[in-house]
Amino acid sequence: MSAWGQVTWDIARSGGFVAYGLLTISVALGLALSMRWQAPRWPRLINSELHNFVTLLSLIFTVVHVLAVWLDPFTAFGWSEVFIPFVSHYRAIWMAFGIVALYLGLALAASVWLRPYIGYEWWRRLHVLTLVVYLLVTVHGLTTGSDTRTVWGAAIYGLSVLGIAALLWIRLLVPIGGQRRHPIWVGATALALFVGVVATVLGPMRSGWNTVANGGNGSGQRGDLVTALTAETSGTPTATPRAHASELAAPFVAQVTGALSQSNPDASGAVRMTINSTLRIPQTGATGALTIVLDGVTRGGDDGDKLSATASQVSLGPSANAIAYRGQLTRLRSDDGRLFMEGILRPTGGSGSPLDLRLSLQIDSSGQLSGQAQATSGATSSSGSDD
Repeated sequence: MSAWGQVTWDIARSGGFVAYGLLTISVALGLALSMRWQAPRWPRLINSELHNFVTLLSLIFTVVHVLAVWLDPFTAFGWSEVFIPFVSHYRAIWMAFGIVALYLGLALAASVWLRPYIGYEWWRRLHVLTLVVYLLVTVHGLTTGSDTRTVWGAAIYGLSVLGIAALLWIRLLVPIGGQRRHPIWVGATALALFVGVVATVLGPMRSGWNTVANGGNGSGQRGDLVTALTAETSGTPTATPRAHASELAAPFVAQVTGALSQSNPDASGAVRMTINSTLRIPQTGATGALTIVLDGVTRGGDDGDKLSATASQVSLGPSANAIAYRGQLTRLRSDDGRLFMEGILRPTGGSGSPLDLRLSLQIDSSGQLSGQAQATSGATSSSGSDD
């Protein structure tokens, strides 16, 4: 990623989260105002002005977010993709949630100045749509953002949704000014919250969401779509390794999760160890499948049997069925439940630079593994293996 791409990417992410935080505060203030929560020495006018000011700040940071996304060279959005729903080459459905929320938010902001002309009652009815804006933005952030699976990202969304839900339930259950309670709406919002949590856990929180959300267009990089379209018009299947190699092009640092399995030793002590894992690149949201097969012989040691590797096969691609790189390990070392590996992988398409891959993996007693993969361009790993 270029320096400019890193700047636009970071601004887009930070601007989006700041805008979401300010929107959360704005909605919370609106609900508090509707319940007439105010201290005796805190005039209602100041509360209303604070609500309007926070809403304006949220819109400003939303504009910052949109501009940064548009300027980002990785996705290379056109104006139509930023402002017209469902035409984006990147996660079109989920981008549409954000675009619709932007227009609806601008309309609600304009209604503040139109209130003298449309009357307070109609303005209040329209203002209920603020909750719809909040819902659309939340879905957009969870399904489109690259930080959804991080602990801090999930915490931001979780605290925001629970806080707004709690205020909304209080608003619906506590009568104000002779109004009646709305237990049915409380049940409906509780059900919606449950469905949303389940959908998030089974969708954006799971590995491989980028492939599902992006409709098969690789990582979302503009080059991925161009390659896919070229392959389609030429009759070449879009799932070939060459059509997807760009999303795993070096350099990158990825999170690794997966499992290790090992066959039982035969009479000569020969075994096969297989690692099936998933890579996720936090900066781009791209995912990949990494498979490592080690053939070797077990030998006794002071701390138990060890594997002396005799051969290795490594494959990397957007999925297990679309291999973009193949190669072998050049170094292997194990240390107290950790595996350190290095290897050289070459593009299966025949052109392009090889990958110098380094892995640091932690393996638990059940064979589950996690760790980090780092890839750089070129073939700089030294030969040899040890255990």
